[in-house]
Amino acid sequence: MSDKQEARRQFIEDAGDTLEEHGLPHMAGRVLGALMICVPPQMSMDELAKQLQASKGSISSATQMLLRLGIIEKISMPGHRRRYYRPRPNLWSDLFAQQMGHLKEHHALADQGLKTLAGESLEMKERLIEMQVFFDFVEKELPGFAQRWEKQRPQLLKKRLALHK
Repeated sequence: MSDKQEARRQFIEDAGDTLEEHGLPHMAGRVLGALMICVPPQMSMDELAKQLQASKGSISSATQMLLRLGIIEKISMPGHRRRYYRPRPNLWSDLFAQQMGHLKEHHALADQGLKTLAGESLEMKERLIEMQVFFDFVEKELPGFAQRWEKQRPQLLKKRLALHK
């Protein structure tokens, strides 16, 4: 195995480890890792199974999970019978936007906790108040962050691409 092939194999394994640390199955991370570095930028189930040396069943489970989470998409290509998978366009900014919904849920949980503790000591409420203050801050800052990202994305991407030519 060449050094390049070994480095790619290691990247795929590291992607599996990283997603596993975030609660997803190792195979889902390996699939995403393979899709992030493949050329052309999509792979079929058979290609993924061969690349990852895994069963089609485990690849199918991983791709179904990644599809449900909105991380990858399934595409058809003219003249091909197979379905192909690729990371969704704008994946990272879309995932970031989804997190805004989760932040609001956490903020509501802190609010609910404080209502539950109405009339109790400040010491009892302190952790929930800190949670509430944190989410107040994050909810205020994130929309500006997302707007700045969209504005700067083309320039930042162009600059980073130039570094890797």
